[in-house]
Amino acid sequence: MKIYELIRLAVEIMFTPISDDVLMLTQVSIWASKDINPYMVWLSSWITLFIAFLWFFLVGRFFRQVPFIEKWMAKKWLRKAEKLLNGFGGWAVILAFFVPGVRHPIHYIAGILKFPVKKYLLANFLASSLYSGAWTFTIYKFNQKIGINLVLLWLRQHLSIVLLLVAILLCFVFYKVKSNKNKL
Repeated sequence: MKIYELIRLAVEIMFTPISDDVLMLTQVSIWASKDINPYMVWLSSWITLFIAFLWFFLVGRFFRQVPFIEKWMAKKWLRKAEKLLNGFGGWAVILAFFVPGVRHPIHYIAGILKFPVKKYLLANFLASSLYSGAWTFTIYKFNQKIGINLVLLWLRQHLSIVLLLVAILLCFVFYKVKSNKNKL
């Protein structure tokens, strides 16, 4: 495991629209295929996730001071988010780690709403531990039972079939989206 892999993972989480689940699945699979100690993978990815999501919180804190954002903060949905964070506290941050689509925004909003730093750090620490641990455990168990290298070999041998199925799936999704827009 190289330090640039951890930095790349953090940068991908922070700056790409690719799902964190896909990023973790890919990176942990690479490490598992190289037979890197699962505890080292868990600890490394835990620290990386903690720092990446702390970044979102700090960006929210910074942008709270921007005049445009202060006007925008009077919106009704932001008040609802504030009520949610005040009601559920750190649990909202912890649970958001496991809900795609909510995972990043909750950290920004926690920063914008000046969620208490100690509570946020504790929630982020626990959630990133559980999230990275779940992915590490799942991938290493899969590698132990089936083998990631076997799956990669099968994908290489059947790449044309896989690409055809992905293309058909994308066409179907685009067709459904287009037909739903026409209904509106």
